[in-house]
Amino acid sequence: MVRRVALVASGAEGEAALAWLETLPGVTVVSHRDFAAVDLEHADLVWVHGEYHASRTLIPWLQEGGRVLASLDAAIIASGLGIESHPPDERREGHWRHAADEFHLDQFKSFKAFPHIRGLAAFGPHPLFEGLDQGTYVWAPSEGEEFIERAYVASRPATGAVVAVERSFIHLNAERVVAWEHQVGGGGILSLGAFIYLTAPDELLARQLRAMLANAITGDAIPHRDRPVPVSTWPIPERFDPTRGAQPTRVPRVPDLDGPWIPSRSPLSIESPATDDDPWTLAGRRMLLIGGERSGLHEAWSHPVRIACDVRLTFAGGEPEVAGVRVAPDEIVRTIRVGPHTVTERWSTALELPVLIWDLEADSEVPIQLDWVTDFRRMWPYPPGVYGDLGFDIEPGTHRAWLGAAFGSVQLVVSVIGGALRSVSDESRLESPAFRFTCAGAGRLRVVLIAATDSVDLERTLRSLERKRLPGVREQRIQQAAQLREHGTAIECPDLTLMQAFEWAKVRVDSFIGETPGVGRSLLAGYAASRPGWGDGRPGYGWYFGRDACWTAYAQLAAGDREGPRDVLKFLSRNQDVTGKVLHEYTTSGLVHYDAADSTPLYLLLAGRYAAWTGDLEYLARHWDSVERAYHFCLETDTDGDGLIENHRVGHGWIEHGPLGGAFVTLYLAACWVAALEAVEPVAEALGHAALATEIRRHADRARETVARRFRSDGEYALGLYEDGTPQRHRTAMLAVPILLGLVPPDEVQGWFDAVAGEGFTAPWGVRMIPRDDPLFDPAGYHLGAVWPLYTGWASLAEWRGGRPKAALIHLRANAGLVRERAKGAFDEVMHGTEHRAAGVCPDQAWSAAMVLSPTIEGLWGVVPDALEGAVRLAPHFPEEWDAMALKRLRVGRTTLDISVRRRPGRVVANLVRSAGPRVHVTLSLAGIGAPSAIELDELAIAGERVAFDAEGRHEIVYHE
Repeated sequence: MVRRVALVASGAEGEAALAWLETLPGVTVVSHRDFAAVDLEHADLVWVHGEYHASRTLIPWLQEGGRVLASLDAAIIASGLGIESHPPDERREGHWRHAADEFHLDQFKSFKAFPHIRGLAAFGPHPLFEGLDQGTYVWAPSEGEEFIERAYVASRPATGAVVAVERSFIHLNAERVVAWEHQVGGGGILSLGAFIYLTAPDELLARQLRAMLANAITGDAIPHRDRPVPVSTWPIPERFDPTRGAQPTRVPRVPDLDGPWIPSRSPLSIESPATDDDPWTLAGRRMLLIGGERSGLHEAWSHPVRIACDVRLTFAGGEPEVAGVRVAPDEIVRTIRVGPHTVTERWSTALELPVLIWDLEADSEVPIQLDWVTDFRRMWPYPPGVYGDLGFDIEPGTHRAWLGAAFGSVQLVVSVIGGALRSVSDESRLESPAFRFTCAGAGRLRVVLIAATDSVDLERTLRSLERKRLPGVREQRIQQAAQLREHGTAIECPDLTLMQAFEWAKVRVDSFIGETPGVGRSLLAGYAASRPGWGDGRPGYGWYFGRDACWTAYAQLAAGDREGPRDVLKFLSRNQDVTGKVLHEYTTSGLVHYDAADSTPLYLLLAGRYAAWTGDLEYLARHWDSVERAYHFCLETDTDGDGLIENHRVGHGWIEHGPLGGAFVTLYLAACWVAALEAVEPVAEALGHAALATEIRRHADRARETVARRFRSDGEYALGLYEDGTPQRHRTAMLAVPILLGLVPPDEVQGWFDAVAGEGFTAPWGVRMIPRDDPLFDPAGYHLGAVWPLYTGWASLAEWRGGRPKAALIHLRANAGLVRERAKGAFDEVMHGTEHRAAGVCPDQAWSAAMVLSPTIEGLWGVVPDALEGAVRLAPHFPEEWDAMALKRLRVGRTTLDISVRRRPGRVVANLVRSAGPRVHVTLSLAGIGAPSAIELDELAIAGERVAFDAEGRHEIVYHE
């Protein structure tokens, strides 16, 4: 079908619009300088870009199915035609000044490369943003650039619907409507009041702008009779009115979830005396609970909304005192003394369903009252109250209640067992519509919260609960933890803390796999309670990330998990920018940012790592187009042609802001790029893309040469290079990354290894970014002197690679020791640089847990997989104080291996057993332990300094002093 477009525009913008339209497939275009010249009989769509004087001849044409796209000053068309009674109440024009950017907030002042960008944010899926998630940036204004904008600020369209509001860098201005639509009979009008500049001097966001406009011109973004539904638009902000809102005809029936509680059977459970209010978290795929050991539950989130906060638990008969807390992978249990009585409080979530079960059981008929607020706070960057009015219904017997948003479909069903709902009341003191639920029981109370993003989601969840009941819900969670413990990779060694931390790390990483209907399934980054101000609507870092997910997925692969990395690859592939760039942050509320430079090469590295661990080319073939697009995007960022991808105007690498930021290209980013190329090259070859593989290999070689030539001088490597080539001269923990990724040879940086192992960099709890004697040192500075388990793990990996096993083990143990600190069974995001306490946002961080797994498998055990070649290299470091160590269920390709090394008087015994799958070529290097007197391969004893099996087994053993 050919779409006939009449363009009404003039000047340079008109010429640019015409030139672009002529490139669109399936479009014919006729250009006019004045609307009076438009022949509506031969036009399907009219795009008025700029000034417009309304003509009522449009109305019958619209009613017959015509479509109008109105941009900038033309956004007044609907009111000019009398279709809309309230025209946009704001008109801005002038020349852009970076210094006047109202969204260059104080917290960004240290961000030297702060992006002055503008775009549009939808409320949910809308055809205008097909392929652009729920909004996109479209304009990067230049200093002095002329602009004109129309917007609704003090009012909203009376007869139209709000499509999008203003969006700036990681900020959403819901008070300023910049896109709206009107249905007119069989056709309609889409008005884009701001940021539509095809002649913008800075073309950074040109492809995003044109992709959005193409959705309007050739897609279904403009209202019409046959437009696919549903189409999400923004609600009109209103105060709560209990007489309004979408209410069901009855409260949904909830399956019986009564019965005895099935306790956790996990040997990982940690008992705490709860002397401090240390945090705890518990997460399923759809539900996140955050609480404190003494204070109890703080918040519950069912992605993307908060379903419980401001929790109060009271008892009659005595002052309650918390006696202890038990943290297990599948439940949190708190023991409370109330006078002479004991109350056991338990929390758990379903594994895959948006279901929270909250259980209180006393040893007597102690009166218990529980109440909380449900406010449906949508995750940032959306403001509070965006769902508008809330409606509710309550069962006459007061055991069940339903709460739902009049706009947006989010719902909550509350079921009370062993007690009753005393009240459901409007919590009018809050800044947005909310309800306070109050329920009570005597000696026993169980509350079940069932959340849903819409009615279909709710029905699906209720059907699943009908099948599972309480035993099924609990057993699925219990079995998930057991599967990770019994079927994932495991270690055995004399260090019991390391063994426990390794098992908890597998559990924690798995708990960050989250799913949001309409958004997707991938790894979230970190968990913590939301906080007023900047942290409002942010449960820690409980949303999807690019770089965080990749670093964490590498560890999942090493620990034998393949489903999580597949989820990450699929999610990042599906949500690439139109440029091929990979996302940095994607909130569970549906808005995405692409402001990191390292996410894209790390995604390529993940594709290569996935192939090396699994050999699963079929899965990678399904996503190969995305891999190629990411690769070509990276090549585009090499603007100076030196072979290195750049941070400049692409985004931050690791260091986002502060005095260590601002480089044109960083060594960290260069290392990610070289590692990505070298990892993805054999995948391209294996998939039959020989020419591409050769090209990738050439780029890798050139990038390596450039790093050696430009970054190294006087025996040191620069942190980064400024635009004029001047090096950033700072010794930091970041050098660990190019070492562990194989870009920087360890023998060239022995001074760095000495420094990082010393007290300047290393605290008993981990590694600082910079040493204490650096003038920039700030012990609480995120990118300065704070200790990150991430840096500590990177340093450990680099030290294993560099032949520094003692320092590597010290750093690995520092991370392992976190398992019993602060959040029990979890691994902190950031620690203070000089005091042994937390200094970050999240007590539970995904890549902190990952930095127990990767340094253990890839460092301590020296595992290098090559499933594409049916091979694996093992180079275990056997600590001299240990008498034995074992690696169980190491998965490479379709093969599972068990490896052990034992020290006996006068000899060392190495044993390798293939427990499942086909034979693989194993190279086992035993370093620094003397010649082993006994080696066993698949239960076959061998001897000699070098033994190779070139036939069926193809094993090779090498040992050296």
